[in-house]
Amino acid sequence: MKQNPKYKDYMAAGLTGFLMIAASIAIYFLFAKMSYFLDALKKLLDILAPFLMGFVIAYLLAPLYNYLLRNLRELLGSVMQERRANSIGTLISVLACILAGILVISGLFALVIPRFGESIVGVVNAMPTYLTRIEAWAREALADYPDIYAMVEDVLNNLYNSLVNWATSDLLPSLQSVSEGLDGVSSLVSTLFSGLMAAVTAIKNLVLGFIVAAYLLIEKTAMIGQIKQMTYALFGPKRGNQIVYRMRYTNQVMGGFIRGKLLDSLIIGIICFIGVSVMRMPYPTLISVIIGVTNIIPFFGPFIGAIPCAVLVLMYSPIQTVYFVIFILILQQFDGNILGPKILGNTTGLSSFWVLFSIIFFGGLFGFAGMLLGVPLFAVIYSLVSDFVSARLSKRKLSLLPDDYINLDEVEQQPDGGYKYPKMKDPTRK
Repeated sequence: MKQNPKYKDYMAAGLTGFLMIAASIAIYFLFAKMSYFLDALKKLLDILAPFLMGFVIAYLLAPLYNYLLRNLRELLGSVMQERRANSIGTLISVLACILAGILVISGLFALVIPRFGESIVGVVNAMPTYLTRIEAWAREALADYPDIYAMVEDVLNNLYNSLVNWATSDLLPSLQSVSEGLDGVSSLVSTLFSGLMAAVTAIKNLVLGFIVAAYLLIEKTAMIGQIKQMTYALFGPKRGNQIVYRMRYTNQVMGGFIRGKLLDSLIIGIICFIGVSVMRMPYPTLISVIIGVTNIIPFFGPFIGAIPCAVLVLMYSPIQTVYFVIFILILQQFDGNILGPKILGNTTGLSSFWVLFSIIFFGGLFGFAGMLLGVPLFAVIYSLVSDFVSARLSKRKLSLLPDDYINLDEVEQQPDGGYKYPKMKDPTRK
């Protein structure tokens, strides 16, 4: 018996309404129980932390792995069977990559962390002396401007009071907790144990991350084949080709940007360390680490890193602050016009406005990680939207050139099915 089309429409409308109501209820409970959802998500991320770290390590080491494996296959293939050459080449390449990653991380910790910690301790210990020195310099420089000096003195006094309050409310109670009896000892032990467990967890995740990265590198080719197989099975050849192309483009943009930016920031940090050391400025390691790390962030990075470093130098010597600012401006010009384009090229294809938008938007959502990954992520989204617009314009036989739409009044359809793009007589009129 054939179903009445009228009832079929009613059933479709009812099902649509039911799904909309169910989706609304689900969204309501999602927002109402957002804290539970975030806690569950945090717990899941904690469980998957070794795998996420391993994926990041493998992704960063993949170019080195591909280079070693390609050359080892050619070298070993001339003296043994192809299958055996592939197995031995894969094993040697993975071991070499993991060893290189461990050496890089260990070297950074061994060279940077001790000096970094010494610099921070030195800054804290010398803070009162620096504030007194700045106050004396400001008093002498602003002797003819008492109103301005009063404002500067208020700022310095507020800063000094904040430091004293921090020392008396946070630092001294921690140091004196041992003398407060069993409760104080218990509190101190609990704090130390929590910090120790956090450090142990971080080391455990890092070790497991390298193990996961080794397996990912070994099975990289097979896993890529399985992902493509599932893609074509689910979406078919036409849509599958589009997805594979998008995945390849995403990998090209994300990988090129992240690896290039890390290399660029490492070079900038080294140059900064050399320059600051030659000019005999205080805390060269601390300043270089801050400049190098913040340089990872596009656009805002130089400003974010230069401001606290300039304050550190100002506490030591106001005149050297001027030299430091000039040095940082020259360094950033070198990075923005010579080093950065040489390493990164135009990997994203975004204009300056969209770079600024992506940093602010994704940085507001995800913090430092969003500021770092926002530009390549938005480049992928921008590419998807551009291709969608181009496909819709091509389907309607409209022009794909943006210049044809500048100062456009209307689009006139021609008898042959084409379109004409007459310009407005007065481009300034609204």
